Formats: sequence, structure tokens, C-alpha cells
Amino acid sequence: MDRAASPPARTSSRLPRTVVVLGLVSLLTDVSGEMIFPLLPAFLAARLPAVPLLLGTMEGLADLVSALLKYQSGAWADRARKLKPLVLLGYGVSSLARPMMAFITQVWQPLLIRSLDRVGKGVRSSPRDAIIAHTVSEGMRGRAFSFHQGMDHAGAALGSLAALLLVAAGLKAEQVFLVAAVPGFLGVLAILLASEPEREPPPAQASGTAREPVPRRLAYYLVPVALFGIANSTDAFILLKLSEEGASPALLPLGWLLLHVVKAAVSYPAGWLADRLGAARLVMTGWVLYALSYVALSWVHGLTGTLIVMSVYGLYYALSEGAEKSLLASLVPASARGRSFGLFNALTGGASLVAGLLFGAVWTRWGSSSAFLAAGILAALSALLLVVLLPRARAS
Repeated sequence: MDRAASPPARTSSRLPRTVVVLGLVSLLTDVSGEMIFPLLPAFLAARLPAVPLLLGTMEGLADLVSALLKYQSGAWADRARKLKPLVLLGYGVSSLARPMMAFITQVWQPLLIRSLDRVGKGVRSSPRDAIIAHTVSEGMRGRAFSFHQGMDHAGAALGSLAALLLVAAGLKAEQVFLVAAVPGFLGVLAILLASEPEREPPPAQASGTAREPVPRRLAYYLVPVALFGIANSTDAFILLKLSEEGASPALLPLGWLLLHVVKAAVSYPAGWLADRLGAARLVMTGWVLYALSYVALSWVHGLTGTLIVMSVYGLYYALSEGAEKSLLASLVPASARGRSFGLFNALTGGASLVAGLLFGAVWTRWGSSSAFLAAGILAALSALLLVVLLPRARAS
């Protein structure tokens, strides 16, 4: 199914130091973020009205802001000789904004703070992905991107565990949010250890002519990606589902920890499979698993059943996240990679706004079961569309 060109011979199976350092940065940043996120739905519910709609709006708006910046930062990445300053700026903005959740009193404040957090994500994501793609050979991309996602999820698991222990020790949610600033700051410092590979300007730039365009055939891949993005609403709704099933605030970080342990444990082996079986197969499998998990969440009740489905749902991330980016990198020329990642990230972020608003509205009007069922059906249709359109996205 994945008929990419044969990977070049590799002199080493070890991931480059730059990829490992960027993974460490992601781990520390997610420790910070996930100390906050699993506590946030209950924290907001205790202070503000209409939380399902607020969560959907907050996450969707934040992802839209991030999406717009991701495309622009992707364009910058194709022009710049050095991408590390953009990565440093992006992580710095997020690490400063995130702990401010401790001080919210009005509905507009979490919208603003979460959006600022995603401004940082928008600035850093496409340049960071471009650095990873430029650093490794084609035959290592699946492992490189999946390693990065695995470190991301390992940080989320550690952050959830830290939140659980701090709450058990008697800290209030807002105090945990402030403590979360420490690993975020360490993550920003760790970026200084990364050595960006030297890149020459693309030949078209050097001659003063137009840059090589993003291939139009990429749309055949991005259309299913955008449709799946509309099905793929924020995981905050799964935390809200746990609360609906009777989970206490202290149990929410434990459920979040379980989810991210699964993601972290399976991500790197999934990247190894993507390099050998083809990234497309992993993407499709992950999307189908997402659809099945959401359909299951629509009818499962009780904490035990919900936690079991959550653990299976974590496999979707492990299988598809790194594979989606590896597949994208194989569909475009190197000189258009930054803009291509920008388009990919912008579309998924814009779709997240629609997903959050729709999911939150359906939950508020018809309940959680209807919202999870509708999203699961849409995800299944996205996987089917990818099967049909992906052959047209490949170079002739």
C-alpha cells in the first residue's frame, strides 16, 4: 500500500542526537502541560458555566490559532537557513502562558490563555518537524517521528503522574498549575543542546526565482486528513466522560496517565512498523481504531469500561501520529517540506475548531453518547476516503 521509493542505505540504526534532544524537549514540555490538562475540566466546571461547550470552544479556538501560525511558520521554515530560533520561541511562549490558568475567574480567560499556549505550538511545530525530516534518511523517518511522539506521550504520562501525586499530597489544582512552570522552563533550556543540521537555501531561492511549489496532488492526502480532523475532537471530552461516569478529580490524572502510558509504550515500535510495512497502513489502522474506540465510548458506561476503552484508544495515537508525518514527508520534495507540514498542521488545527464546536454542541444538546457515536462514524468515513484518494497523492 505504501509504495514509496526504497530508503537509502543507513550507516547506523541509531537516531541522530538532534532527534533525541528534540524528543527530550517535547517530554519536558508535556510534563508541564499534562500536569494541568487532566485537572482542567473539573477545575473549570467548578468555576464556570456550560463546560462542555466551553471546552469545545476553547480547544477549537486554540487549535485554529495554532493552525494559522503553523502554516506561516512552515513557509518561514522553507526560507530560513536556521530553524532553531523559531523552535525556541515557540516553546518559550507556551511555557510562559500555560501556568496562568491558575488565576482564571472569567469565561474569556481560559480561551485567551489556551490560545496563547497554542500560539507557541503554532510557531514551533512546522520548523521542528522540518528539522527532524532533514536530519534523518527516508528509511528512518517513521522511527524518528514516532520516537518524538513517544517522548511527547511519555512526558504526558509523567505529567499526569506528577499531578496525581501532587493532588494526593494536598495541593489544589491551581497550585499544581504553578508547579508545572518548572518542567516547562527546563524544556526551553534543553533546546539549547540541539544542534541543527546546516542547510543550504533551495536552488530556486538561490537563483532568485520562485520556490518549488507544494505539489497539487498532496490535496488527495490532505482532504481525508481534514475530514478526520473534524472527527478528532479534544481528549478533554474523554476526561469529561470519566467525570460523567463518577470519577473523582483525584482519579482523572490516573486515567490520563493510563492513556499516555499506552501511547508512549507503543509509539516507537509503531514507527519501526511504519518504516517496514509502510506509513499508509499504520495511518489507516490507527484511524479505524479511533472510530471503533469512539463508537465504544458511546455505549460503554461505568469507570472500568471507560478506562478499558481509553487504553485501547491510546493505540490510535501510537499507530498514526508519527506515521501521518512520515507519509506526508514521502509525498513532497524536500524544498517544499516546511510549507507542506504547515498545510498539514493548519488543516488539522482548523478542523479541530470545527470538531470541538460540533462535539461540544452535540453533547450539550443530545448527550455524550450521541457525540461519541457521530465522531466515530465520521472517522470511519475518513479512513475509507483515504484508501480511495491516497494513490492519487503519490508521485507518478
